[in-house]
Amino acid sequence: MSKKWVYIIAILLVTCSWIGNVWYYEANQLGRTAFLEHHVETREGDGQVFDLYYVEDKRAAKTLSSIHIEGYPNLIVTSHPQYAEYQRQYLGKMTVNLNKPSVQKEAISEPSAEPVLVQMITANYTDGTSEQVDIGEIYIWPAMYHEGAQDAISWTSSGSSSDNTGYTSAVVNRPVELTAFSSKLMGLVEAGDLQINADISGQVPGRSYQTPPSKAQIELSGKPIAEISLPLKINQGGSIRISHQFNMHGLEKSMGVYQFMLRTTFEEDGRHWYEDTIIPYQVWPMEKEMTEFVRKGRNGS
Repeated sequence: MSKKWVYIIAILLVTCSWIGNVWYYEANQLGRTAFLEHHVETREGDGQVFDLYYVEDKRAAKTLSSIHIEGYPNLIVTSHPQYAEYQRQYLGKMTVNLNKPSVQKEAISEPSAEPVLVQMITANYTDGTSEQVDIGEIYIWPAMYHEGAQDAISWTSSGSSSDNTGYTSAVVNRPVELTAFSSKLMGLVEAGDLQINADISGQVPGRSYQTPPSKAQIELSGKPIAEISLPLKINQGGSIRISHQFNMHGLEKSMGVYQFMLRTTFEEDGRHWYEDTIIPYQVWPMEKEMTEFVRKGRNGS
């Protein structure tokens, strides 16, 4: 074989290798800012926050600069554009405080008030453009002031771990009746994606208060909330321990953002009020999951 053909073959091999590298690089680029699918419950006031997650290419020509949620002009956003780093992408996070004033003592809402449902937000980019983007579902409950009920239940401790298990404990200071567990995202529990148990003591007069387990003992205990017979009377000195465990399997679920708000309704002397327990799912995809997310995103699926 002549040197001429050797050079030609070498050039062809180099060219094919270069084309292959370019194709592989482009195949693993998202080409846009993509928000994860959110299923979030939160409420106004009291400094409540929630997180919005999105994915961007490391070499993106434009990146997300800010967001706007209709009806909340004073929201405060703390941006973490490089919250987690991957081979070709960044996972960004925006922590959102709606910054809506807390309800005054004179403005008492009813527990039956419905939340605002947000499905679209405005995304503003560094090149001056903006667009409406679908972020899933965010239920925003109105703030509420419960006159005279604050000291009936005292939340004493909470804990969580990296495997998305956790608990919250409370002590009952006065006799109350637990009447309902509710959430707009209760479908997660019904589908088995989230298990929530409640361990309640002090249901019998004279029973002593049980000390909640330490943070090192984070595990499910008690009964699934669907199996607890309500209404349920809890005496002074009783305790409530709510524990949870997420079971998210598959890319679609594990790459979702979940903040479940368990609303526990109580009654005392004919008055109803509720206590909210925030149950978040920690999003932390592996490199393989991010690569699959990007490829599905490029294909529009």
